[in-house]
Amino acid sequence: MGIFDFLKGNNKGKSERTEKPSPEQKLFSEKAMEILIPTFEQFGFHKHRIEIKKHSSTIIYRKDKQYLKISSNTHPRDYPNYYNIVLGEGDSEDFFEYDWNSIALWRLKKEINPELKVSEYEFPKDNGIELSLKNANFELLKYGLTFLNGELELFHKIRKEQNRDREPYKIHSPDNNGNYQTSFEPKSVVQKKKYS
Repeated sequence: MGIFDFLKGNNKGKSERTEKPSPEQKLFSEKAMEILIPTFEQFGFHKHRIEIKKHSSTIIYRKDKQYLKISSNTHPRDYPNYYNIVLGEGDSEDFFEYDWNSIALWRLKKEINPELKVSEYEFPKDNGIELSLKNANFELLKYGLTFLNGELELFHKIRKEQNRDREPYKIHSPDNNGNYQTSFEPKSVVQKKKYS
């Protein structure tokens, strides 16, 4: 049974939100569920939320305070198209939380093997989806095994390094005289202190 067979009908759970997905997002999500989710479940992660849209997909599985997220983006303005495997701790729904409390799998890969050229995964074409996702699954097991097993020391180290050099978000808005001022967004200031 494919993911979209599961989502059909009026029995849609609160964790599944969809809009009419593009064919490439539909195929990508179905293959991701087929190839990566058995690994997530093998390590005790359970479905939290699935969201498939026209230009993006988000699949989140949680285990206690940890989460794994598969996110993809094929929006024409965000070229080149990509997907990521994200490892996080804490709230996977609040942007100001998850944006500071997670790392992409490629960051673990770079920490473990600094000579490798790393980045998010290129969003695969139709005939390359299965191979790309199998490679991502292999890399998750190779580089993310400590996280999967609940050992978070390396994850915390990388997250701290990632956030240390990062500025909080900025807000550019007019003051009472109509002059624009730039200030740091308060929630992201708190998150930077918390996760750096």
